[in-house]
Amino acid sequence: MRFFDFFRRMFNKPDSPSSTNGEFPPEAIRKMLTQLESTQDVELTCDEVLALLDQYTEAYLRGEDVARLLPLVQHHLDMCADCHEEFEALRRILQASAGQAI
Repeated sequence: MRFFDFFRRMFNKPDSPSSTNGEFPPEAIRKMLTQLESTQDVELTCDEVLALLDQYTEAYLRGEDVARLLPLVQHHLDMCADCHEEFEALRRILQASAGQAI
């Protein structure tokens, strides 16, 4: 199946999370296209990122350059709202346990 056929099918699918007229809202389309454009040759899955999240967060709190040390984790967190939320929760917990201001 060609990409555009797949794209058309995906957006015309009646049981898709869509607006009332059966189409995806423009902001959802923009977000999907941005994510497709930002796809890299090597990507980490959510499970792989979550396995590294404690190391990443501790390095982040030490002020280390996590984008340089763990670029694949950084990229994933930039793209995945769920994993980014997990990072923020862990960051707040670690800061609170260290007595730092949140």
